[in-house]
Amino acid sequence: ENSLSCIMAAQAEMEDDLIEVPDSEKTPVTIVTGFLGSGKTTLVNYILKSQNEWRICVIENEFGEVNIDEGLVSENIAAKEDIVSMDNGCICCSVRGDLVRTLNTLISRRRDFQAILLETTGLADPAPIITTFNSDATIQDNYRIDSIVTLVDCKHVQQHLHEVKPDDAVNEAVQQVAFADRIMLNKIDLVSPTELQEVKDEILSINHTATLVETQRSVVDLGQILNQNAFNLEHTLELDPDILIDDSEEEEEAECNDAACTEDHSHGAHAHGHENVANGHDHGHAHGENADKETPPAENCTEEHDHSGHEHGHQHSTEPKKKRRRKKKKHDLSQVSSVGMKFPGSMQVDKFNMFMSTLLQAKAADLYRSKGVLSFKGQGNTKFVFQGVHENINFGPSSKPWGDDEERVSTMVFIGRNLNKEELKAGLKACLAAE
Repeated sequence: ENSLSCIMAAQAEMEDDLIEVPDSEKTPVTIVTGFLGSGKTTLVNYILKSQNEWRICVIENEFGEVNIDEGLVSENIAAKEDIVSMDNGCICCSVRGDLVRTLNTLISRRRDFQAILLETTGLADPAPIITTFNSDATIQDNYRIDSIVTLVDCKHVQQHLHEVKPDDAVNEAVQQVAFADRIMLNKIDLVSPTELQEVKDEILSINHTATLVETQRSVVDLGQILNQNAFNLEHTLELDPDILIDDSEEEEEAECNDAACTEDHSHGAHAHGHENVANGHDHGHAHGENADKETPPAENCTEEHDHSGHEHGHQHSTEPKKKRRRKKKKHDLSQVSSVGMKFPGSMQVDKFNMFMSTLLQAKAADLYRSKGVLSFKGQGNTKFVFQGVHENINFGPSSKPWGDDEERVSTMVFIGRNLNKEELKAGLKACLAAE
């Protein structure tokens, strides 16, 4: 009933064309998860003590292991409000009661910080927090969920991912990876390049839409994890339009037809692109910290490449571009996978509502994340953004309308356990409006 009412309420907002506070005026909130020992506490200490570029409000369940030096406290108000101001402009806030109360308390201080980092100690499933941001009007008007970031310990993450739980219980480490928009691959200095590649492949088999960020000792360019608008599939598609193309209705896998190319085309989550020098268009993708490195020549290409960390492109003067997409799979033990698809054309609102209501009633517990950018018949140029965590749905107009000449395409991503790709695809296809 809750899922149905949420979706129907979203439809009512469409029809009433309610004016909402634009996201640009809301404080971005990054939710951080991670298994024990992954480096969350180290990340929080780095933000509060070492970096000086960002003014961040860190919210924790408890101060715990974050050792706040008395010499760094500029306002001794911790005993009253559980808020401590650091001398680098950051704030540490301890939640010992209601998160809504804490967020309401911080509204008056919003101009003091650029973003909130919400650390979820011991919480694999961020759904309760998502519910908080979606269910309170004051919170909705002042904050927006920017992304879910998961830290993983590269040395031990595969051990956690392959742990078999009794009675078919959910593997918490797999669940954390599945929920993420950004994944910090921490402690990369403790593994070999081969081991790191294995970790990347394992993680992308669970969640191929997440962006991977390599770190040591939790030191990261905060611009890679904060204020990224990564919770929104629309922004993700703007950065990488091809991220779902291997599950598209329009695309089929094609082998690279260049006889001189010896590369293994099984890339992490991104397409392998060939430069067509004849038309001067570069189809190679650049990702991650090594994106500025020079593209290696085709004749030296003999190795496997992952596009989460560097640019790679071949130059061929005459061959048309062909793309070989990575075949996504379920994570072997957990049966957790990500399914993406896109359909040309517009959806019928009532049919989509019924499809999602039926899906959530049957699969809410196993459907960790759902995201979409949708076109609906009869809604003019309004583009709609869909975001869900389990049965908690946030669904409404995008700030960017469809362009007059832009093709109407409805895109959805589902991440969860025991997903049936063909059923999902058939269900969404049935929602398409007649031409």
